[in-house]
Amino acid sequence: MNNELQRRREQLLSDLPLNGMVVLIAGKGVKRSADADFPFTVNHNFAYLTNINEPDAILMMIKLAHRTSVTLFIRDIDLTLQKWNGKYISIEKAKEVSQIDSVMYVSAFESSFMSQLTRAGVNRLFLDLERLNMTDRPLAGELFAKKIKETHPALMIENIYPAIAKMRTVKSDAEVKKIEDSISITKNAFERMLKHAKTLTSEFELQAEFEYELKRKGASPAFDMIVAGGVRATVLHYVENDESLAEDQLVLCDMGASKNFYNSDITRTFPKSGKFSDRQKLLYNIVLEAMDAVFERIKPGVMLKELNDAVLSVYEKRLKDIGLINDRKEISNYYYHGVSHFLGMDVHDVGQTENMVLVAGNVITVEPGLYIEAESIGIRIEDDVLVTEEGYLNLSECIVKTTDEIEGLMSNG
Repeated sequence: MNNELQRRREQLLSDLPLNGMVVLIAGKGVKRSADADFPFTVNHNFAYLTNINEPDAILMMIKLAHRTSVTLFIRDIDLTLQKWNGKYISIEKAKEVSQIDSVMYVSAFESSFMSQLTRAGVNRLFLDLERLNMTDRPLAGELFAKKIKETHPALMIENIYPAIAKMRTVKSDAEVKKIEDSISITKNAFERMLKHAKTLTSEFELQAEFEYELKRKGASPAFDMIVAGGVRATVLHYVENDESLAEDQLVLCDMGASKNFYNSDITRTFPKSGKFSDRQKLLYNIVLEAMDAVFERIKPGVMLKELNDAVLSVYEKRLKDIGLINDRKEISNYYYHGVSHFLGMDVHDVGQTENMVLVAGNVITVEPGLYIEAESIGIRIEDDVLVTEEGYLNLSECIVKTTDEIEGLMSNG
């Protein structure tokens, strides 16, 4: 991993114009209320290049005609605050973790930054200016850009986010291994939950079983888990998980583990009673058929839209066969999301753009679903898949998925 960090930084520097400087900021804790903060989440582009998970840290990379340089700035050690909040990372440990030789305290950043502008001839500043929506809270890079525009209005400021996001779309073997580790933890947690499902009576009890296993393995939830019984499973982002479960209901669980910066994203749907009804099994197997159709299309050069088209082709035929629809346009009444997104350091990982094609090293989800509110049935099945030169590798194939496999595991609970 350490050599990989160096390779990533070298790749970014090689694409940087002369006299350019990259500044990436780890971020700060966000206030929750009174004197309490939300748990700190590091900027993932910063972590991608440093492996450092510390607030207030800054990465500075410079490309000049005669040299390149990489410097990491970490928090000044505050002996009093360490007694309250724990030890800060030391310069020696930061060097070891990041494989950056030049590590300084953040109190030296401003003078170092100014020196590069006034003496080294840096004239282009590249910041992480990620923004998904107009109403998003501005991140550290955007706040820094605003400050620099006030003090150095002639300095050209550009967005480095797209370049790093593009790098992150292609996963190394080490990154895939970390995703597989998170999938393995998810598998064990789901199996624990499934074995207890028949005796538990509420969505939050199922969630507790799953998250207990995550905590036991040193992982955390990758996102707000969905445990949706019956009609609630037709709401894509139902996260309240506070209702009781009926014996005849299907339960949709969208779940994932996060460890060492990398995530899994898995969905399974199972019968609370341990046995699918004939209708439930029929609909479930249609979703499974759509998933298999997507698998058949995954390979380098294929557009993500083509994967979703595979789902629609299956649904057009099979939903007509069972009398649920009469026309292809009606599919959107029962299937109203895309079948795939990128996966990695973020669950909905960065770098996905309109009309892009798959390349070897992409990790994507495959998650067809059917949502029939009138029947109180929501079904989604989701796996995590690596795109390979030959086609694909299902990284989560180890997690039970067919109706027979699910019923078999629940019968042994």
